[in-house]
Amino acid sequence: MHPDSQAEYREVGGELISGTIVDSRTTHVEVLARRATGPISWRFRQPRLALFWFRKGLKELHLELDGRRIHSGIKQGTNLALFPASISVEGEFDVAPSFDYTVVFLDAAIGSEAGCHFNRPLIAFGNEDLQRGLSVLCREARNADSLYGLFAEGWAMQALALLARVDGSQAAAIRPCGGLPPSSLRRVIDYIEADLSRPFTINGLAQVAGVSPRHFMRAFRESTGQTPLRFVYGLRLERAKEFLLDPRRSATEVALDCGFSHAQHFSTAFKKATGVTPSDFRRAATR
Repeated sequence: MHPDSQAEYREVGGELISGTIVDSRTTHVEVLARRATGPISWRFRQPRLALFWFRKGLKELHLELDGRRIHSGIKQGTNLALFPASISVEGEFDVAPSFDYTVVFLDAAIGSEAGCHFNRPLIAFGNEDLQRGLSVLCREARNADSLYGLFAEGWAMQALALLARVDGSQAAAIRPCGGLPPSSLRRVIDYIEADLSRPFTINGLAQVAGVSPRHFMRAFRESTGQTPLRFVYGLRLERAKEFLLDPRRSATEVALDCGFSHAQHFSTAFKKATGVTPSDFRRAATR
C-alpha cells in the first residue's frame, strides 16, 4: 500500500507508443497504445470515476483493490472495467507485445444528481452500448474540434446512465484479501507453462510460490477460483488444442508433451472436456 493512503498516484509499466489526451468540462479522455516485453505493473488511485476500455492486447489482470484480490482473463466482449473515485489499485497485467486501451475519467457528480452512485468496482464486464459509445468517443477525441466539448458532455451523461444499469453479473468476482500476491501467482503460472510435460505436486508449486503447501492450496484457489491441479489440468488441455493444430505431431506426442501418461488417457480426458476426440478436433480445426 502507498505510504499515504489518500494520495493520488498513477504508475503503469510498458513504453508509451502513441497517445491522444483530450479534456472537456465533464471528461478527461486518454486513447493510448503501449508496448512491453512481459507483464507490466500498475498502481492507480485517482479522484474521479475511471472507465477503462481494454481494446486490444490485454490478456489477464492480477489486481488488489483496497486489499481485495482479483484475477481475471480479459476477452473481447468483456473488456471494460470501472473504478470508483479514490480506490487503490495495485497489481500486474499480462499483455501482448503491443496493447491499446482507453481510459475516461468522469465527473460522477452528474450521475449523483440523478441518484446514480458508483461505489463499487466492476472488472471484466461487457456492454455493447458502452463499447460502441467509447469507439465513437475515441474517434471524436482524435479529431477534436470546437464542438467536441458538447459531444463529450452528452456522451458522459449517456455513459453514466448505462453504467448505473450494469448489475455486475458479468463482472469478475472480487475476492477477499488472502490470495497469492500477483508476482507469486505469475511465477507459479510461468513455471507450470514452461514445461507442461512435467509432473506437478502441491509441495513443488508451493516452493515456487515461496509459501507453505497448506497456505498455497488456499491462496491459489482464492486467486484463481480453481485448485492448483485443476488449473494445471486446464492448461494442459488448452496447450493440447494448440499442438493438435500441427499435423506433424501425433496424438501420442501431443499427449506426452502436455503431461498425459499415454494417448488413451489423453483421448478420454480431452473428449470429456470438449465433447469431441482429439482426432475429431484436429479434423474440424484444419478443414
